[in-house]
Amino acid sequence: MTVIVLSGCSSENGDERSRFLGRYEVEEYSRVSYTQRPEYEVIIRRDRGTEDFVIISNFYDMDLDAEARVDGRRLILPAQTHNFYELEGEGELSGSVITLNYTVSSVSGAGDFHDELNAELKLID
Repeated sequence: MTVIVLSGCSSENGDERSRFLGRYEVEEYSRVSYTQRPEYEVIIRRDRGTEDFVIISNFYDMDLDAEARVDGRRLILPAQTHNFYELEGEGELSGSVITLNYTVSSVSGAGDFHDELNAELKLID
């Protein structure tokens, strides 16, 4: 008896990023100013140029496209610079909610802005 097992996964089913994709409502709290920021929306989509990164559009409600690496249920925002801002952080997916902790700072020579945030992203669709 010969048994042949074929295994494979489509890019959709085997892609860990799939569980993060969608439109989210964001609630943020600044640990620097101790204030709740106004709610806004982001869209998370695949970074087509990589196997494990996603793009978070409208990050920090500043029309920034932040890159984040997916590692299981973790989302890691490596240090990156966008316009006059540097950002980095990490978070975790639980059900349809992503909890993020991150920092946003002005780049050298662009002022002395710094914020540390806790955010909850709730999947809308």
